[in-house]
Amino acid sequence: MKRSFTLPIIILLTLTACDLASDDENNAWNSQNQNNSSNNLQTQLYTITGVVWSPGADDTHVLSENRFPIPGALVAAYPYEPDPPPEERFYCQTCLEVPKEIPSTISGFDGSFTLKLMPETDYYLVVQKGLFRRVTELRSGFSGETRNLEPSSPAEIRFSGLALPNTHDPEDGKWTPRILIIVGRGEGFLHEAYDALGLVGNIDYEMIADKDAEYIAANVSELTKYSIIVASCGDEATYLSKPRVRTALREYVKLGGRLFIDDFAYDWVEQPFPEFLSFQVDYTLDYQQGICAEGAVAPDQVGACVNYACYDPEGYTEDAYLQGWLDTVYDADALPLEYGCNIIRRMGEGVQGECDDLENPKCQGGLLIDTPKVWLMGKWMGSTQYAPEYVEPITVSWNYYCGKVLYTALHTHAGDEPMGGYKLLLQEKIMIYLLLELQTCITQEVVE
Repeated sequence: MKRSFTLPIIILLTLTACDLASDDENNAWNSQNQNNSSNNLQTQLYTITGVVWSPGADDTHVLSENRFPIPGALVAAYPYEPDPPPEERFYCQTCLEVPKEIPSTISGFDGSFTLKLMPETDYYLVVQKGLFRRVTELRSGFSGETRNLEPSSPAEIRFSGLALPNTHDPEDGKWTPRILIIVGRGEGFLHEAYDALGLVGNIDYEMIADKDAEYIAANVSELTKYSIIVASCGDEATYLSKPRVRTALREYVKLGGRLFIDDFAYDWVEQPFPEFLSFQVDYTLDYQQGICAEGAVAPDQVGACVNYACYDPEGYTEDAYLQGWLDTVYDADALPLEYGCNIIRRMGEGVQGECDDLENPKCQGGLLIDTPKVWLMGKWMGSTQYAPEYVEPITVSWNYYCGKVLYTALHTHAGDEPMGGYKLLLQEKIMIYLLLELQTCITQEVVE
């Protein structure tokens, strides 16, 4: 598939992208895109239905247990080959609508979609969530026909065009983010969650120990080589408290970078963004108990907020779209989450971008000021000294201009080292869902 680089492909305001907007706002946009597919034509159209699947779902090496539907994905059919994304895989993603003449829709909670096309026409079918993007050539059938792209039996070959890709190959119509995993001493096997989707180390993602990553963290030119930086549980990145590193990380996110940070690695978000979170320390080896990192000034030492009293919280969603997806993949109200240690005690307000809506109370002096968005709450017994039963945010995110930051007190990878094929835990599927959400586009006035 020949490709030429021009302008970036339009990035969509997906069903789940602007999750603090009202349901009416999201649904109105979604309906508009679904209506685009008909264009008020009287001709009887050709219909395709299907389900958008997780990265690597079409890979025969990926276990069936590691395949799950993807909500909020763009499905669009272009009668011409659409422009590819930028080659460098790092850019500011702003939300724009698909042209009205292009048949398009957004996948539902269960990943399903319906798209109406002109009959007997050649299309380029685009399936995209965040920076995971796939383009497949497709010819529509006869007028009035409907084709379900899902296999009708296990023996039927799966249509690969509905699975998000697990490798970057633009010549074959596949784009993925460039991922860097910062490996902490407390979670050395985080990469197994990515391996379970068919991603390959040193090809589809890179890894470096946290104690060895100062040169990257201190230089914006190095940071912007990566679309997403994931840091696993660890507290040996002692350089994070240096002013140059704090400034570089903040600038990386402002330009469009994504930080996905878990548990003891909290300093990757606390040092550059101290205004958003404070922590509770119930048990410490080296520092003080109580509230840590209160206010808008970060601690002068890395690891001061590490809490060694770990827990397995009973989790609850704080996002309607995440809950809608969970209802399709897990049939229970409370989520069995595993291995959290740090405790988010309070959330503070901070600048998240520019705005010009004078009627929005969060728009102050041209800047959007808000608290983080909560994805998951956790409840556990006896893990704190100040309440017998306490519910606090355990996974939160915020925007910063063109980029986003996510912090979770849970381990992104919580299972044991596998003896053979690794089956993703529900918690790990949730984290992959959030990794995809972290890549969605940014709009003014709305905190995603």
